[in-house]
Amino acid sequence: MPTDRIPIGKFSEVTRLSRKALYCYEKKDLLVPVEKDLCSGYRYYSQQQIERGIWIAALNGLGFSLDETTTLLSGKGRGDPAIRMLLRDRLLATRAEIRRLAMVERVLTAEDPFEELFRVNPEEWTKKEIPPTRALTIRGEGPYHELMTSLIGQICKEMVSAENVRHGVTATGPIGSVYIGEDCDEHGGLVEVFLPVTGPVTVANPAIEVKTLPAATVLSAVHKGPYHTLGMAHAKMYGLLDKEGFESAGAPRELYLNDPAETPEDDLLTEIQYPVQEKSGNRGGQSGRK
Repeated sequence: MPTDRIPIGKFSEVTRLSRKALYCYEKKDLLVPVEKDLCSGYRYYSQQQIERGIWIAALNGLGFSLDETTTLLSGKGRGDPAIRMLLRDRLLATRAEIRRLAMVERVLTAEDPFEELFRVNPEEWTKKEIPPTRALTIRGEGPYHELMTSLIGQICKEMVSAENVRHGVTATGPIGSVYIGEDCDEHGGLVEVFLPVTGPVTVANPAIEVKTLPAATVLSAVHKGPYHTLGMAHAKMYGLLDKEGFESAGAPRELYLNDPAETPEDDLLTEIQYPVQEKSGNRGGQSGRK
């Protein structure tokens, strides 16, 4: 068999790539057959394409998307900054997934998995005024545990750019997030990550904006514990609204007060802020302990 005219069946066998995958790669111009029969549509590949096919399979196995794989293969071996950023983002996402799986293992091996899953340690809550806040912001949509790592990484990269460091741009508060809209499901949703800043910010990443977050009156509490218990903490906070004479006045915010890469899960601190307004004729909002 000519090595420059390998039938798709044999090429699939050698590279361990299914025909369905090969059709997909062809549509994305990632791996295009060297020849296609005009009558039958049968595809042929060359021996040189075997290595590319194996690279594609390996990069997909590492969790890179097809678009990212295209970028990686086109810049492989050139020291391209875009390549380094893709590799760094995948590493951060992988570490986040490792932490998530470690949490799953801890819950499933606990004596009472349900108690472990919903273990919440509420702290003192209070009502306070949040002033307008100038911030770097970025939005994204997808699975939260992967999305947050990527969005936070992009904002941090922008903050430490040579130009922003030279101009003395500094953070004035912790990184936070707002979950936007109602189209959230088990696969994630739309989220906006923000970092309060001061100074003459220069933004190179087109996905990042500099804007002012509106002032708000919020019901605030600091949650201590793993991020997977934040859902239960939110449920408890939401239950406080009616009990204390408030009603919701906007999407809740989360502020991440320490670094999950350096802090044990049980010691993670997250401030939850619910924008509120008092119900008519109600004096609610005094500080208390849940």
